[in-house]
Formats: sequence, structure tokens, C-alpha cells
Amino acid sequence: MLPADLRERAEAYRWVMFAMTELEQPLWRIARHTFLYPEAKRLPQDIVLAREEFAAMATILERHMEGRQFIVGDGMTIADCVTAYVIDWANEQHLIDDCPQLRAYLTRMYARPKAPQRIAEAFARIQAGA
Repeated sequence: MLPADLRERAEAYRWVMFAMTELEQPLWRIARHTFLYPEAKRLPQDIVLAREEFAAMATILERHMEGRQFIVGDGMTIADCVTAYVIDWANEQHLIDDCPQLRAYLTRMYARPKAPQRIAEAFARIQAGA
């Protein structure tokens, strides 16, 4: 999942960090202020700000994905694994509705032969533990 080429590997790490720090963090803020915090501690305005922050960062990735199938290079890397997870979460919140590149990217990630099987297995494990 890590490119052999040193430059591409550095790019993969860069995009993993981007997904974790710039895309995932606003999603956690939304989750905290929507259902994780006790109702008395939730700040609706923080949800608004987090959605705006996510949108600004998603625009950067949206532009990056123009003309690309994968985030780095010509094949799937760790950057795609991490980013697809985050984009899927954002999709559940309707945060990528105005991002055609990211919606197409997510569709490609789901279309991978093993993706649906792994998603179904993960869901089954969650249900078994519940």
C-alpha cells in the first residue's frame, strides 16, 4: 500500500496526514456536538463551523482529484484507504454533495471487488458485538 517510489511515498504520507488532520477532525467535531457530548454541552454553532472547515478542505481534495483515479500515482495506496474512509463518513453527513470528484472517487472505492465484502464483514462484526 506504500509506493516504492520515494516521491510518491512522501505524497501518500502527505495525503494521509491531510485526511487525518484537515478532513477527519471537523467530522469528529460534528459528531461530538451532534450526539457524543451530553446535550447540555453541545454547541450547535460548532457544528456549523466544522461543516465550513470540512467544506474548505474538501475543496482542496476535490481539485486534486480532477483527472485522477487515485490520490497518488496510478494505483491504490494507503492514502486511498484512509481518505476513502473519511470521505465515506463525510458522505453520510451530506458534506460531499457538491463535490462530484469526491463522489465519483467514493463510488470507485466501493466498486473495488473486495470493498463490498470487507464492508459487509465489518458491519457483521459490529452487529455481533452489539
